[in-house]
This record gives sequence, C-alpha cells and structure tokens, in this order.
Amino acid sequence: MYPRLGSKIKTKDGDEDITAVSPSDFNYKMLIFKDIQRNHKFKSYATDFMVLDTETSHTDQETAWIYQWAIKFQDQYIYGRKPSEIIDFMRQLAEYYGLSDVKKIICYIHNASYDIQYLKHFLKEYDPRMNVLAIDNHTFLQVDVLGFRFLCSYKLTNMSLNKLSQSYAKKYLKAVGEIDYSIVRYQDEELTSSDWYYMFSDVASQYDAIEQYIHMMGYNYAYECPITSTGFVRTKCRRAANNDPKWRQQFEMAALDLDDYLLCRQCFMGGVTIISYKYANTTIRSDKLRHKDFTSSYPARQMLDYMPVGQPMKYTVKSYKDFKKVLKSFCCIFIVELEDVHIKKGITAPYIPSSKCIDSEELLKINGKVVYAKRLKIALCELDWQIIERQYTFDKKKIKVGHMILFKRGEAPEWLKDEVMEYFRGKCELKGVDEYLYSRFKAFLNAIYGMTATAPIRNEFNLDANLIIKPKAVKDKEAQKKALNKYYKSYNSFMPYQLAIYTTAWARFALFEMIENIGYENFIYCDTDSAFYLETPENALRMAKYTQKCKDRAIRGGAFVGENYLGLPTDEAPIRAFRGLHAKCYAVEEYDKEVHDYILKVTIAGIPKKAIKFIDGKPVEKTNAEELGSIDKLKDGFTFKHCGGTRAIYNERPIETTIINGHKIELASNVIIDSIEKEVSDKMWTHDGDKLMNILYTDCTI
Repeated sequence: MYPRLGSKIKTKDGDEDITAVSPSDFNYKMLIFKDIQRNHKFKSYATDFMVLDTETSHTDQETAWIYQWAIKFQDQYIYGRKPSEIIDFMRQLAEYYGLSDVKKIICYIHNASYDIQYLKHFLKEYDPRMNVLAIDNHTFLQVDVLGFRFLCSYKLTNMSLNKLSQSYAKKYLKAVGEIDYSIVRYQDEELTSSDWYYMFSDVASQYDAIEQYIHMMGYNYAYECPITSTGFVRTKCRRAANNDPKWRQQFEMAALDLDDYLLCRQCFMGGVTIISYKYANTTIRSDKLRHKDFTSSYPARQMLDYMPVGQPMKYTVKSYKDFKKVLKSFCCIFIVELEDVHIKKGITAPYIPSSKCIDSEELLKINGKVVYAKRLKIALCELDWQIIERQYTFDKKKIKVGHMILFKRGEAPEWLKDEVMEYFRGKCELKGVDEYLYSRFKAFLNAIYGMTATAPIRNEFNLDANLIIKPKAVKDKEAQKKALNKYYKSYNSFMPYQLAIYTTAWARFALFEMIENIGYENFIYCDTDSAFYLETPENALRMAKYTQKCKDRAIRGGAFVGENYLGLPTDEAPIRAFRGLHAKCYAVEEYDKEVHDYILKVTIAGIPKKAIKFIDGKPVEKTNAEELGSIDKLKDGFTFKHCGGTRAIYNERPIETTIINGHKIELASNVIIDSIEKEVSDKMWTHDGDKLMNILYTDCTI
C-alpha cells in the first residue's frame, strides 16, 4: 500500500530512528488475551493496547477530512493517509487474532471525541452494531465495535498530550511545534519528514505515557482501568466504602424517594462568583489589596462540618416558630416562597442566584444574583437560609414553606474522611518535591467532590440513525423511579447525593463568613473558595481571629498535615492592582517570584491563557495578558483577537469520495475547530440601571 517509511521520533535523550509500515506490512506477533468477568459476563482483552492519532484539514466550514494517521501497536508504527485504511487494518487484526464482541483490543485516542466524529461512519460501516457511551451531545467516552474498544486518553488522564508525556512518559516526548491548519493538506499529497516526525512522536509519547500512567495508578493492564481520571478515585473510594461493614446499611437507609431526590436536585448549588457593584469596571490600585483562598475548600467541609445522616424524614411546617426550631436542630432541605424580597443596604455580594429560582415575579438581578423580587420560590437548606436572613429583608408573615425533608446531623463517613486525608497528605508532602505526583494527588483530592456530586439519575445519550448523539432525558415518573431504585440497589453505588448539597453549602457558608469578616464595604470579588478585598486595620484583626478559628477547627478535626490545614484562609500572591467587569472576568497585577516583579494576569471565562496563531507562516504565541497589554484596557468593547478562543463546527454527512481542487478525497462527518474573536462586555445586569441603584442604596427594613 505504502512503502516502508524511515522517520525520527523525539525522546528525552534526543531523536531516535524508526521505520513505519503500512497496514499490509504489519508484522504479527503473539498477543496474549486475559479473561475477565463483569456483570456475570466473560470477556477477553488483549494485554497490549494500541494508540491512534490523526491529522485533519479543511477547505471551508463544512468540508474536512483526515489526511494523515498513525498507530502504535506491538512496538510497531503503522501509518496511512485515509480513514478507510484504519478500518482495513482493524479488519486485518480482527481476522488474524480472531477478535469478536467478547475478544477485544483497547485503542486509546487523545481527545477521542474529535477523531471519532471523523471516523464514526467508517466504524459503523465496519460494524453496524457499533455501541457508544457518551456524556453529552459531542463527547464520546467509549466506542465499541467488533474486536475493538476505543477510549479517550484525555478523559483517562485529564492532561494534554504534551503534559501527559512530560509527566509520565519514560522515554518518548511529544514533538514541540505547531501545525499551521490554515494550509490545506490532501490525502494524495506528499507530506514532509517533519509532518511524520510530529505524528510518530505523538503516538510514541502517548503509548509510553499511558503505559506508565496505568502502572502508577496501580493497574497492570489497560482493560482493568477506569475510563476517566475521576474513575480512579471512585474505584478506590468504593473499595473503602465496601470495607466498612456498616456502610452498606447506612447507604441504603439514606436512600431518597423520587420526590425527595428531585427536591435535592433543586436545592443543589455550586460555588458563588460575584464582583462588588461598588468596584466593577474600576481599576483599584492599592498596597492594601489582598487575596485569600481556602485550602482545599470542598474536602475541608467534608472533614470538618456536620452532614446529613440517616433516613430522610418528611416534615410539614406548622408555624414560623416551628420552622425556625427545626432549622436549628436538623439538616433541612426545603422549598420556600418569599414576598417583598429586598437586598439590605450595603450588601455588595448578594447571595440568591436568580437561575435557581423555581418561580418569581418582578425579579431584579445583578451579576445573576437577586436584589429584589416581588415574590420568589426557591429550594434551600438551612445554611443558605442563614445567609439569606442576614442579607435580605422579606415579609416574614407571608413565608410559605412547601416540600421539606429533615436529616439528623452527623459526620461524613470515616472511610470518606480517610480518603480525603490520604490525598491531602500526598498533596502536602509532594509539593515542591515531585510536581507531577503533587498534581496527581491534588487532582484526586478535588475529584472526591466530583464523585460526591454525581447525580443518581442522568440523561442517556444515544446515536440516532444518522449517527448524531441525541440526549434521552429520563422524564417519565416511572422511569425516574426505576432509575433511582436501580442506583440504590446497585453495589456499585455508595454515595448519598445529599452529601453533595451540604459540601457546597458549607463551602458557600465559609466563603460568606470570610466576606463578612472582610466587610462588604471592603469586598471586591469572590469565586467559590477565594476573595479579593481591601485590607483595613479592623478587618485585618477580624481576619486574624477568623483564620485562627479555622486553624483550631482543623486541628480538632484532625484535618491537617504538618503546618497545612484544610479549610484555612491563606494568602495568595501579593497584588497591587485589580480590575473586574463581572463574574469570571477580571485582571490583576500580581507579584511573580521568578521575575521578582508584578505581572499582569487575566482571567476571563472562554478566553484561553495563551494561544498560538500562524502569522506569515510562522507560529506566534501570545498570552491573553500580552494581548490586553494593560489592566486599564479591560473594559466593555475590548476584543481578544489572538486569544479569542475557538468554536467547534460539527458537520454530519455520509461517507463519500469526491474531487476537491483536483485531489481525490475520502470524507464523511467532521468537526472543524475555528478560531474566533471575543469581545468583552461589562454588562452586570439587564434591567434599568437607575432602578437597580435605587434598590441597592436604599435602606429597606420590614
């Protein structure tokens, strides 16, 4: 098909010579298969895995194709130019090794969803029974066809290929450099030696890094591994939970019925991100600027704060006095309706998210947070209620409490605390010693919360007749009940969903405790577990006391390693200037220890930290800070052109062979990553500004 191809690949000690072959010249070697049993079914997987990488090109926003591919398998490099050749190689392997639905080889693709979009029609043609596991409209986790299981190595590791190879590869590295995708490349056009150098270096480093990663995670073979990075944490925690002889009974006792589960879903909220309306769109320059961050906020809450335990109890509130009483004694999750809701004067970080309101009338918001409503209905827990009572006025005579469930107050299970501390200990002890392992333990520590917050009932995503992923929402009540019962009966399930509600609620509670110690008049910006503010002699004293209080709690709870304390407000790098427009849009001048000076740092949702673009045929890297140039330029209308980000354009089409610009091209469905420009906006609200300011600066007491 293609001649043997001599090439070089990048190693940690320089370049290495290799010879790549076409599928027809592949040298078959003995392949060992191991039998495993899952869900009472036996399957056989090869002990070796393979990796696949592709390169694509396009002429417009609809027409794109694979023009280059490579596979590393059994210490050989296989290459080609067309997607059908990948399928031909799969057929060869399937025939030689007798592959089937129960005898498979695992193939990793980095960012597999991208490549699968190009390959899915070819895979479907190879095996009409193709089965996929998807988590949204464009994200494949797993694709099964006869003899092969395709998995995503990005989802497995949560690292870019460059970082993965640098962190875990024993010998090989990803080649440094960028491909100019504005140049159209065709399947019948000769490629350069550097084109193949990048391609073969990619598959060599990917295979090397995945192999080492799997072993470092405590597994021998790819087929034994979870398919996502959080799966490693989930598997380890599941084992810990199963080793607790009392936990299964406690887990089943905490089971929610469908109505209570839906209430919990309404109550669940993430972190709070908001900028003070006093300081928005203003550059603050001061030697009193401070930035505090809670150490591992979510794990801290699971270690230190009370959590809902035991069986949920339905409760009907008899009076406002009764309502206040149960809030003081139980974990309470409830729906409440309030009237004449008005933010108190001086509250610069409103709490109630408008997006979580079940129903409302005449609602006004700023930064997505309610400042006034004639009426609103929302699901809360008692921790949310305490913050709302301190921030808002409302007509207490007209409070209506609807669906309410109570739990006894207790602690997170000991096995969960042990897992938290194991990862926290690893994070603390490895910082500055082994940055790669440090990053791993830090990621796993954060993944415990992600595991906690996984919803028991989730939408299913299936391929339709046109191979487009479509969500299949579980809307029918009976189907929802069936899915919930299945969750609680499965021995793979072990996390009560209500723990997630209180993990994030306690993190918000701690954040607003810190903001109140800072003082709303000095508060500038917060995001989940950190806050920017102006220091005064008064709040410096309050913050010192609050920090000591947090430290004492961590000591009492055994949530510390040496001088590292979970949940402790700690100082981030010094800053001398801050400017923000709205949530997830700010810039700071922050002190950098390496350059011994202050540098500009920009954080804007959807704007990458840096980007590479080809200018006059040469790659030019630029950071978003370099493009902004000055902190004062962060204002309404500024457009990021170099660091504007990208958009994905999905095109669905059947397999066809066509002539494009005189070249014979084999193509099908595709996705085109298109660079875009992004304009910054300072819009904090959608309502009349004067009306909002009148509400914010008026003292209203009922």
